[in-house]
Amino acid sequence: MTDGPGLVCPAGYTAVHLDAVGSTNAEAFERARQGAESGLWVVARCQTAGRGRRGRIWTSEPGNLYSSLMLRDPIEEARLGEMPLVVALAVHDAVAAALPPFARADLAIKWPNDILYAGAKLCGILIEATTTREGRVVVAGIGVNCVHHPDVALYSATDLAEIGYPTEPEAMFGLLAMAMANRLSEWRRGDFSDLREAWLGRARGIGEAITVRLPMRELTGIFSGLDGEGRLLLRHDGGLEAISAGDVFFGRS
Repeated sequence: MTDGPGLVCPAGYTAVHLDAVGSTNAEAFERARQGAESGLWVVARCQTAGRGRRGRIWTSEPGNLYSSLMLRDPIEEARLGEMPLVVALAVHDAVAAALPPFARADLAIKWPNDILYAGAKLCGILIEATTTREGRVVVAGIGVNCVHHPDVALYSATDLAEIGYPTEPEAMFGLLAMAMANRLSEWRRGDFSDLREAWLGRARGIGEAITVRLPMRELTGIFSGLDGEGRLLLRHDGGLEAISAGDVFFGRS
């Protein structure tokens, strides 16, 4: 269905398009509290209080895609840790569809769910959850750099226009909504193993040295893949460690 200028959703999903909003994630949670049905996309022309992981500011000027998908109890609680990788696959699919085939080789996923182009960050994903009286609500916030990107010290970034493939936010949303519906359906139909293999086939850095920054420590070792739950496997002097969350930097610190 269509709800808002140029927004097209697959069956089972709806979308609302806003001019400006503090945060599409916050707006999605508020609409969930007000009784919105699962499968609601909140899309905004710009955000005034966008944020990334660990509370970092997410630059949100008009021209890029700012979107959040609200889901109620998307899967059994024991499997929620798989969701960041499933969402990353869907975003990778959507961006790949916006590129010509010869340009897709430079597109990769950085664990757990950053999308890179030639090593520079092209998309950001922030997944948050809360529990309401009606059950668990999960919101996946997705920003795609269509025509501009932030200048930050932590990492290099880029946008679709800079790499030569400018894409309108509405067009990118159409690709994203379809890709997300397909990947979520695949996830719910079976186990995680096929999706895990698909993620590994798109990942950057497997078999290479990486540094993982955790809240209280920093680890350096070899990125050895994923375990069955989607956790990063890091081989270091202390053995093989499974990591649930952290910031990954390629190379040794």
